[in-house]
Amino acid sequence: MTVFTPYPGVTAQPGGSVSFPLTISGPPGYVTLKVASLPAGWTGQIYGDGREIHEVFIPSDDSSRAELRVQIPQSQKNGDYDLTVEAVGAKSRATLSINIKVKAGASGGDKLDVQYPSLSGPDTASYSFRATLSNNSGHGRFYSLGASAPEGWQVFFKPAYQENQITSLSLDAGKTQDLDVTVQPPKGVKAGKYSITVAAVSGSEAVKTNLEVVITGTYRLNLTTPSGRLNADVTAGRKGAVTLQLENDGSADLQNISFSAQTPQNWAVTFEPSSIDRLASGEKRQVTAFINSSGKAIAGDYVVSITASTRETTADADIRVTVHTSTLWGVVGAIIVIGVILWVMWTFKKYGRR
Repeated sequence: MTVFTPYPGVTAQPGGSVSFPLTISGPPGYVTLKVASLPAGWTGQIYGDGREIHEVFIPSDDSSRAELRVQIPQSQKNGDYDLTVEAVGAKSRATLSINIKVKAGASGGDKLDVQYPSLSGPDTASYSFRATLSNNSGHGRFYSLGASAPEGWQVFFKPAYQENQITSLSLDAGKTQDLDVTVQPPKGVKAGKYSITVAAVSGSEAVKTNLEVVITGTYRLNLTTPSGRLNADVTAGRKGAVTLQLENDGSADLQNISFSAQTPQNWAVTFEPSSIDRLASGEKRQVTAFINSSGKAIAGDYVVSITASTRETTADADIRVTVHTSTLWGVVGAIIVIGVILWVMWTFKKYGRR
Protein backbone atom coordinates (compact mmCIF):
# COMPACT_ATOMS: atom_id res chain seq x y z
CA MET A 1 0.00 0.00 0.00
CA THR A 2 1.16 3.52 -0.72
CA VAL A 3 -0.13 7.00 0.09
CA PHE A 4 1.54 9.93 -1.57
CA THR A 5 1.16 13.57 -2.53
CA PRO A 6 3.04 15.19 -5.43
CA TYR A 7 4.47 18.01 -3.27
CA PRO A 8 5.19 16.74 0.24
CA GLY A 9 7.28 19.81 1.12
CA VAL A 10 5.72 23.29 0.86
CA THR A 11 6.28 26.79 2.24
CA ALA A 12 3.43 28.73 3.84
CA GLN A 13 2.81 31.80 5.95
CA PRO A 14 1.81 31.87 9.62
CA GLY A 15 -1.98 31.74 9.79
CA GLY A 16 -2.21 30.21 6.32
CA SER A 17 -3.87 27.02 5.24
CA VAL A 18 -2.40 24.39 2.96
CA SER A 19 -4.07 21.61 0.99
CA PHE A 20 -2.40 18.38 -0.12
CA PRO A 21 -4.00 16.02 -2.66
CA LEU A 22 -3.60 12.42 -1.50
CA THR A 23 -3.52 9.30 -3.63
CA ILE A 24 -3.98 5.94 -1.89
CA SER A 25 -3.23 2.76 -3.78
CA GLY A 26 -2.80 -0.88 -2.87
CA PRO A 27 -4.85 -4.03 -2.43
CA PRO A 28 -8.59 -3.50 -2.98
CA GLY A 29 -10.60 -2.90 0.13
CA TYR A 30 -11.30 -0.38 2.86
CA VAL A 31 -8.47 1.80 4.15
CA THR A 32 -8.58 3.92 7.30
CA LEU A 33 -7.00 7.36 6.97
CA LYS A 34 -5.92 9.68 9.73
CA VAL A 35 -3.51 12.48 10.51
CA ALA A 36 -1.14 10.60 12.78
CA SER A 37 0.92 13.57 13.95
CA LEU A 38 0.74 17.35 13.85
CA PRO A 39 2.69 20.23 15.43
CA ALA A 40 1.06 21.59 18.58
CA GLY A 41 -1.75 24.01 17.87
CA TRP A 42 -2.17 22.96 14.25
CA THR A 43 -5.31 21.38 12.82
CA GLY A 44 -5.55 18.87 9.98
CA GLN A 45 -8.49 17.03 8.44
CA ILE A 46 -8.90 14.69 5.51
CA TYR A 47 -11.67 15.36 3.02
CA GLY A 48 -13.29 13.49 0.16
CA ASP A 49 -15.74 15.19 -2.20
CA GLY A 50 -15.96 18.14 0.22
CA ARG A 51 -16.77 16.04 3.30
CA GLU A 52 -14.51 15.16 6.15
CA ILE A 53 -13.67 11.45 5.91
CA HIS A 54 -11.71 8.84 7.81
CA GLU A 55 -11.92 5.95 5.39
CA VAL A 56 -11.60 5.30 1.66
CA PHE A 57 -12.25 2.32 -0.57
CA ILE A 58 -9.61 1.19 -3.05
CA PRO A 59 -11.17 -0.51 -6.08
CA SER A 60 -9.44 -3.38 -7.82
CA ASP A 61 -6.59 -2.18 -10.05
CA ASP A 62 -7.25 1.42 -9.14
CA SER A 63 -6.51 4.03 -6.47
CA SER A 64 -8.50 6.42 -4.30
CA ARG A 65 -8.06 10.14 -3.81
CA ALA A 66 -8.55 12.41 -0.86
CA GLU A 67 -7.39 15.82 0.32
CA LEU A 68 -5.49 16.82 3.45
CA ARG A 69 -6.19 20.34 4.71
CA VAL A 70 -3.86 21.87 7.29
CA GLN A 71 -4.39 25.12 9.20
CA ILE A 72 -1.31 26.87 10.58
CA PRO A 73 -1.71 29.04 13.70
CA GLN A 74 -1.31 32.77 13.18
CA SER A 75 1.29 32.92 15.94
CA GLN A 76 3.45 30.15 14.49
CA LYS A 77 7.12 31.06 14.31
CA ASN A 78 9.27 30.55 11.24
CA GLY A 79 10.73 27.08 10.90
CA ASP A 80 10.28 23.54 9.56
CA TYR A 81 7.38 21.49 10.85
CA ASP A 82 6.55 17.84 10.12
CA LEU A 83 3.28 15.97 10.09
CA THR A 84 2.30 12.44 9.18
CA VAL A 85 -0.65 10.87 7.43
CA GLU A 86 -1.31 7.20 8.06
CA ALA A 87 -3.28 4.75 5.89
CA VAL A 88 -4.20 1.34 7.39
CA GLY A 89 -5.74 -1.46 5.33
CA ALA A 90 -6.75 -5.00 6.21
CA LYS A 91 -3.27 -6.41 5.75
CA SER A 92 -1.07 -3.44 5.03
CA ARG A 93 -0.14 -0.02 6.33
CA ALA A 94 1.51 3.08 4.83
CA THR A 95 2.59 6.50 6.10
CA LEU A 96 3.23 9.81 4.37
CA SER A 97 5.58 12.38 5.86
CA ILE A 98 4.96 16.00 4.98
CA ASN A 99 7.14 18.98 5.75
CA ILE A 100 5.82 22.55 5.92
CA LYS A 101 8.29 25.40 6.09
CA VAL A 102 6.62 28.30 7.87
CA LYS A 103 7.93 31.60 6.64
CA ALA A 104 6.44 35.05 7.16
CA GLY A 105 5.80 36.73 3.82
CA ALA A 106 6.01 33.50 1.85
CA SER A 107 4.15 33.49 -1.46
CA GLY A 108 1.68 30.85 -2.42
CA GLY A 109 -1.02 31.57 0.14
CA ASP A 110 -4.13 33.65 -0.44
CA LYS A 111 -4.08 37.09 1.14
CA LEU A 112 -6.59 39.61 2.37
CA ASP A 113 -4.74 42.85 2.99
CA VAL A 114 -6.16 46.12 4.30
CA GLN A 115 -4.40 49.42 3.71
CA TYR A 116 -5.63 51.20 6.86
CA PRO A 117 -6.99 48.61 9.32
CA SER A 118 -7.85 51.08 12.12
CA LEU A 119 -10.24 54.01 11.77
CA SER A 120 -11.85 56.30 14.31
CA GLY A 121 -14.81 58.64 14.47
CA PRO A 122 -18.33 59.08 15.85
CA ASP A 123 -20.98 56.39 16.12
CA THR A 124 -23.03 58.11 13.43
CA ALA A 125 -20.34 57.57 10.78
CA SER A 126 -19.80 54.65 8.41
CA TYR A 127 -16.26 53.33 8.16
CA SER A 128 -14.88 52.23 4.81
CA PHE A 129 -11.81 50.02 4.57
CA ARG A 130 -10.03 49.27 1.30
CA ALA A 131 -9.05 45.59 1.17
CA THR A 132 -7.29 43.54 -1.47
CA LEU A 133 -8.03 39.84 -1.91
CA SER A 134 -5.26 37.87 -3.67
CA ASN A 135 -5.69 34.39 -5.11
CA ASN A 136 -2.18 32.98 -4.92
CA SER A 137 -3.23 29.40 -5.55
CA GLY A 138 -2.62 27.68 -8.82
CA HIS A 139 -6.27 27.63 -9.84
CA GLY A 140 -9.39 29.78 -9.90
CA ARG A 141 -11.32 30.04 -6.67
CA PHE A 142 -14.77 30.98 -5.45
CA TYR A 143 -14.75 32.99 -2.22
CA SER A 144 -17.56 33.59 0.25
CA LEU A 145 -17.19 36.88 2.11
CA GLY A 146 -18.15 37.26 5.74
CA ALA A 147 -17.35 39.05 8.96
CA SER A 148 -17.40 38.56 12.70
CA ALA A 149 -18.46 41.79 14.40
CA PRO A 150 -19.94 42.87 17.74
CA GLU A 151 -23.70 42.57 18.08
CA GLY A 152 -25.59 45.23 16.16
CA TRP A 153 -22.70 46.11 13.86
CA GLN A 154 -23.19 45.67 10.12
CA VAL A 155 -20.53 44.87 7.54
CA PHE A 156 -20.96 45.15 3.77
CA PHE A 157 -18.69 44.21 0.88
CA LYS A 158 -18.54 45.92 -2.49
CA PRO A 159 -16.07 45.69 -5.35
CA ALA A 160 -13.94 48.83 -5.32
CA TYR A 161 -15.53 51.77 -7.12
CA GLN A 162 -18.84 49.93 -7.51
CA GLU A 163 -22.15 50.31 -5.69
CA ASN A 164 -23.50 46.77 -5.67
CA GLN A 165 -23.05 44.84 -2.46
CA ILE A 166 -21.66 41.33 -2.81
CA THR A 167 -21.37 38.29 -0.58
CA SER A 168 -19.07 36.22 -2.79
CA LEU A 169 -16.85 36.44 -5.83
CA SER A 170 -14.79 34.29 -8.19
CA LEU A 171 -11.13 35.02 -8.74
CA ASP A 172 -8.79 33.53 -11.31
CA ALA A 173 -5.42 32.14 -10.28
CA GLY A 174 -2.88 34.86 -9.60
CA LYS A 175 -5.47 37.64 -9.70
CA THR A 176 -6.41 40.24 -7.10
CA GLN A 177 -9.63 42.09 -6.36
CA ASP A 178 -9.93 45.36 -4.46
CA LEU A 179 -12.88 45.44 -2.08
CA ASP A 180 -14.56 48.21 -0.13
CA VAL A 181 -15.52 46.91 3.29
CA THR A 182 -18.06 49.20 4.95
CA VAL A 183 -18.60 48.92 8.69
CA GLN A 184 -21.68 50.55 10.21
CA PRO A 185 -21.82 50.77 14.02
CA PRO A 186 -25.20 50.59 15.76
CA LYS A 187 -26.89 53.79 16.86
CA GLY A 188 -25.92 54.83 20.35
CA VAL A 189 -22.85 52.62 20.63
CA LYS A 190 -20.55 53.65 23.45
CA ALA A 191 -17.12 55.13 22.93
CA GLY A 192 -14.33 52.55 22.78
CA LYS A 193 -12.39 50.19 20.54
CA TYR A 194 -14.22 47.55 18.53
CA SER A 195 -12.66 44.69 16.56
CA ILE A 196 -14.14 43.23 13.39
CA THR A 197 -12.71 40.21 11.59
CA VAL A 198 -13.45 39.88 7.89
CA ALA A 199 -12.76 36.72 5.94
CA ALA A 200 -12.79 35.29 2.45
CA VAL A 201 -13.56 31.59 2.57
CA SER A 202 -12.83 29.15 -0.25
CA GLY A 203 -13.76 25.58 0.60
CA SER A 204 -12.20 24.81 3.94
CA GLU A 205 -9.59 27.53 3.56
CA ALA A 206 -10.03 31.03 4.81
CA VAL A 207 -8.00 34.19 4.75
CA LYS A 208 -8.81 36.68 7.46
CA THR A 209 -7.84 40.15 8.52
CA ASN A 210 -8.69 42.20 11.56
CA LEU A 211 -10.20 45.68 11.45
CA GLU A 212 -10.53 48.14 14.28
CA VAL A 213 -13.01 50.97 14.76
CA VAL A 214 -12.43 53.45 17.55
CA ILE A 215 -15.61 55.26 18.54
CA THR A 216 -14.43 58.58 19.89
CA GLY A 217 -17.82 59.63 21.23
CA THR A 218 -21.46 59.73 20.31
CA TYR A 219 -22.62 62.92 18.66
CA ARG A 220 -26.31 63.58 18.84
CA LEU A 221 -28.50 66.67 18.84
CA ASN A 222 -32.16 67.03 19.62
CA LEU A 223 -34.02 70.08 18.34
CA THR A 224 -37.55 70.84 19.54
CA THR A 225 -39.41 73.51 21.53
CA PRO A 226 -39.64 73.74 25.34
CA SER A 227 -43.28 72.61 25.17
CA GLY A 228 -42.72 70.10 22.42
CA ARG A 229 -45.28 71.84 20.21
CA LEU A 230 -43.90 72.51 16.75
CA ASN A 231 -46.24 75.21 15.50
CA ALA A 232 -46.41 78.99 15.32
CA ASP A 233 -48.70 81.78 14.18
CA VAL A 234 -47.58 84.75 12.11
CA THR A 235 -49.19 87.56 10.20
CA ALA A 236 -48.42 87.78 6.51
CA GLY A 237 -45.52 90.15 5.94
CA ARG A 238 -44.63 90.35 9.62
CA LYS A 239 -42.07 88.65 11.81
CA GLY A 240 -43.00 85.96 14.32
CA ALA A 241 -40.82 84.33 16.96
CA VAL A 242 -40.48 80.67 17.94
CA THR A 243 -38.43 79.55 20.91
CA LEU A 244 -36.45 76.40 20.16
CA GLN A 245 -34.69 74.09 22.57
CA LEU A 246 -31.44 72.45 21.51
CA GLU A 247 -30.09 69.54 23.55
CA ASN A 248 -26.84 67.64 23.24
CA ASP A 249 -27.89 64.10 24.18
CA GLY A 250 -24.71 62.47 22.90
CA SER A 251 -21.67 61.50 24.92
CA ALA A 252 -19.28 64.07 23.43
CA ASP A 253 -19.27 67.85 23.46
CA LEU A 254 -20.29 69.62 20.26
CA GLN A 255 -18.59 72.65 18.78
CA ASN A 256 -19.64 75.36 16.33
CA ILE A 257 -23.34 74.67 16.00
CA SER A 258 -24.98 76.65 13.21
CA PHE A 259 -28.61 77.05 12.18
CA SER A 260 -30.35 77.11 8.84
CA ALA A 261 -33.91 76.92 7.57
CA GLN A 262 -35.84 75.84 4.53
CA THR A 263 -38.81 78.14 3.98
CA PRO A 264 -41.54 78.87 1.45
CA GLN A 265 -40.54 81.30 -1.30
CA ASN A 266 -39.79 84.88 -0.17
CA TRP A 267 -39.74 83.94 3.49
CA ALA A 268 -36.76 84.46 5.77
CA VAL A 269 -35.63 83.06 9.11
CA THR A 270 -33.00 84.49 11.44
CA PHE A 271 -31.74 83.08 14.71
CA GLU A 272 -30.75 84.55 18.04
CA PRO A 273 -28.08 83.54 18.83
CA SER A 274 -26.99 82.86 15.25
CA SER A 275 -24.64 80.06 16.37
CA ILE A 276 -23.42 78.25 19.48
CA ASP A 277 -19.69 77.83 20.01
CA ARG A 278 -19.90 74.87 22.38
CA LEU A 279 -22.65 72.68 23.78
CA ALA A 280 -21.52 70.22 26.42
CA SER A 281 -22.86 66.68 26.61
CA GLY A 282 -26.28 66.76 28.27
CA GLU A 283 -26.56 70.56 28.06
CA LYS A 284 -29.66 72.35 26.79
CA ARG A 285 -29.79 75.78 25.20
CA GLN A 286 -32.68 77.88 23.93
CA VAL A 287 -32.57 79.62 20.58
CA THR A 288 -35.13 82.00 19.11
CA ALA A 289 -36.08 81.65 15.46
CA PHE A 290 -37.57 84.80 13.94
CA ILE A 291 -39.78 83.83 11.02
CA ASN A 292 -40.56 86.58 8.53
CA SER A 293 -43.30 85.45 6.16
CA SER A 294 -43.90 86.87 2.71
CA GLY A 295 -46.23 89.84 2.53
CA LYS A 296 -48.04 88.08 -0.31
CA ALA A 297 -48.61 84.88 1.63
CA ILE A 298 -52.24 83.86 1.76
CA ALA A 299 -53.83 82.58 4.93
CA GLY A 300 -53.05 78.93 5.67
CA ASP A 301 -50.50 76.50 7.06
CA TYR A 302 -46.88 76.37 5.92
CA VAL A 303 -43.87 74.31 6.97
CA VAL A 304 -40.54 75.80 7.93
CA SER A 305 -37.78 73.22 8.37
CA ILE A 306 -35.06 74.27 10.80
CA THR A 307 -31.71 72.50 11.05
CA ALA A 308 -29.00 72.68 13.67
CA SER A 309 -25.67 71.44 12.30
CA THR A 310 -22.20 70.61 13.49
CA ARG A 311 -19.41 68.86 11.67
CA GLU A 312 -20.40 65.59 13.31
CA THR A 313 -24.20 65.56 13.31
CA THR A 314 -27.41 67.45 12.59
CA ALA A 315 -30.89 67.83 14.07
CA ASP A 316 -34.06 68.93 12.30
CA ALA A 317 -37.41 70.31 13.37
CA ASP A 318 -40.37 71.02 11.10
CA ILE A 319 -42.39 74.00 12.35
CA ARG A 320 -45.97 74.30 11.10
CA VAL A 321 -46.57 78.02 10.63
CA THR A 322 -50.13 79.31 10.37
CA VAL A 323 -50.33 82.56 8.42
CA HIS A 324 -53.05 85.09 9.15
CA THR A 325 -53.77 88.06 6.92
CA SER A 326 -53.56 91.58 8.37
CA THR A 327 -56.78 93.21 9.79
CA LEU A 328 -55.72 96.49 8.18
CA TRP A 329 -56.89 95.27 4.79
CA GLY A 330 -60.22 94.31 6.32
CA VAL A 331 -60.66 97.82 7.69
CA VAL A 332 -59.73 99.31 4.33
CA GLY A 333 -62.22 97.06 2.58
CA ALA A 334 -64.98 98.01 5.00
CA ILE A 335 -64.30 101.73 4.44
CA ILE A 336 -64.48 101.22 0.69
CA VAL A 337 -67.80 99.37 0.96
CA ILE A 338 -69.28 102.02 3.22
CA GLY A 339 -68.08 104.74 0.85
CA VAL A 340 -69.73 103.03 -2.10
CA ILE A 341 -73.02 102.67 -0.21
CA LEU A 342 -72.97 106.36 0.79
CA TRP A 343 -72.23 107.40 -2.80
CA VAL A 344 -75.15 105.31 -4.10
CA MET A 345 -77.51 106.80 -1.49
CA TRP A 346 -76.38 110.31 -2.37
CA THR A 347 -76.86 109.61 -6.06
CA PHE A 348 -80.42 108.33 -5.61
CA LYS A 349 -81.26 111.22 -3.32
CA LYS A 350 -80.07 113.80 -5.81
CA TYR A 351 -81.20 112.32 -9.13
CA GLY A 352 -83.74 109.67 -8.13
CA ARG A 353 -86.96 111.83 -8.92
CA ARG A 354 -85.84 113.02 -12.35
